[in-house]
Amino acid sequence: MVPALSGCWDRREINDMAFVTAVAADRTEDGKYRVTVEVPLPGKISSVGNLGGGGGASGKKAYFIDSTVGDTFRQANADEQRAMSRQLYFAHMRVFVFGEELARDDIAQAIDVMARVPQNRMTTYLLVSDGPGADVLNTESTMEKTPAEFLRELASQSERHPRTVKRVTEALLAEGQDPYMPVVSVIETAPGDDARKQSYVKLTGIAVFRGPKMVGMLKGREADGVLWALGEIKRPTVTVAAPGGSGHVSVIVTRYRTRVAMHREGDRVSCRITVKAMGTLAENTSPYKYEETENLPKLEREASREIADEIASGMTALRELRADPVGLCNRVYRLYPSLWHARKSDWRESLYAHIPVQVHVELDLRNSGNATSPVAVPEEDLKS
Repeated sequence: MVPALSGCWDRREINDMAFVTAVAADRTEDGKYRVTVEVPLPGKISSVGNLGGGGGASGKKAYFIDSTVGDTFRQANADEQRAMSRQLYFAHMRVFVFGEELARDDIAQAIDVMARVPQNRMTTYLLVSDGPGADVLNTESTMEKTPAEFLRELASQSERHPRTVKRVTEALLAEGQDPYMPVVSVIETAPGDDARKQSYVKLTGIAVFRGPKMVGMLKGREADGVLWALGEIKRPTVTVAAPGGSGHVSVIVTRYRTRVAMHREGDRVSCRITVKAMGTLAENTSPYKYEETENLPKLEREASREIADEIASGMTALRELRADPVGLCNRVYRLYPSLWHARKSDWRESLYAHIPVQVHVELDLRNSGNATSPVAVPEEDLKS
């Protein structure tokens, strides 16, 4: 009796595969998709690393980037494959970057491809570019060997739970909730010498979606406020002015918890966002002592007020965009299903736009570091 042997008829050698680690997608003027892929070159990574990391120089980059245009993503990938001596393999894709125009148009098709094809990972990080996504992949990183690795690290540091294909898909399918993603921008340094100018990629805010279409980008205080409300802001620093305008004080929040509660009175719904945080005094450029006097409670109140103002500004911006990434209406759907079904057809205007939001923040400062008073300030100039 001859045993049945499967053999290696479907094997794929590593040397015959091109591992795609990052993809950027843009919308062209004629309505097609431009897909840009990054493939690391293993043979050059070690030599580039010995030169100090980064993308390399003099044509010795540790990665290869190709870009093609197609009516669909898969058609563009098939066209890219015709220029590759190795088989494109997407199972190691770490980052996917949506170009601004594509994000404003519709991300549904890209999400469909990533969720449908088993080779893709649902844990791939998602970002939105402030401009063409291809520009982000074409910007060399001085701190990592490839742009893909730099973007992956950047995305992982953007918030407590970075946006992945899985999380964005869940938000798209949820009742009364919208997705959001971090925004990255290509920034050009200006050291004074044009020959020394360099470009780098930086996190600059969040992209807010209404369904599968981006409706705006929030930056600065508004973006931080939304992340506070979501409980996703990572390592936040709060800076407030000292009494009398004689300097500033910075507080690092070491731990916090955000709670979003909904309340109903008849057909009216309200929201209360509560943040309880602990922090440490990180910098004091004023002559005021906060460690042993009544100034400490004042500082806690000022820092709490600053956080509350950020959250309020972020929630106001979301209401103006009629987008709900915080999921207020999703909570209405789960807590008050009869009210939700009555307003479901136009919930953004009839329900979400009329939900008042109250914000309450309690910040507890636990220590002031190694210094008990402002450093380098004479004792006679200290104020209590």
